[in-house]
Amino acid sequence: DELDCFRRFLHHLTSQPYNLSFVLFTWVLFNGGMVSPILPVAITAQILMGTTYVYTSKWTMDMNLFYSLGDSKLFMNLQVLCQNAHSLGGSIGGLFGIFLYTLNPVAPFIFSSVLACVTFLIYTVGFCARLGFGDDIDTAEEKRSRRLGKRRVSSWAAAARKSMAEGDKGE
Repeated sequence: DELDCFRRFLHHLTSQPYNLSFVLFTWVLFNGGMVSPILPVAITAQILMGTTYVYTSKWTMDMNLFYSLGDSKLFMNLQVLCQNAHSLGGSIGGLFGIFLYTLNPVAPFIFSSVLACVTFLIYTVGFCARLGFGDDIDTAEEKRSRRLGKRRVSSWAAAARKSMAEGDKGE
């Protein structure tokens, strides 16, 4: 029974929206690993950062897809917002990183680790407050919508119902 409890906890930890929390936490660890005096640790952290970046990008897109509810215009707006934030952060980070590096070669990685930690805390606490922990994101958002007296309507579901209704009429 304890193993099932652990598996359930691990499932909730690695599914939306907490999969991004997990990835943010790995950013904290990998930026910390970059300042390690043990060369294999620093190299491993550098290699795993690339994998973490790919998963961060993919899971962010999945979250945008979920919250767009099938509305392609909203999805594209969310994607543009994310890309602009990423570009702005990269530009500012690059310039600020150069400045920090002139002060101390490990300073950019320490700063990045602290920033990732703060982002991890804000994101995770925000979603815990919004959805709680333990329900899948669909169920949690549906409960939240009912509690707020709002209705979640997916464009996909509406299109599927319309398509099925048109199919029934054609027969």
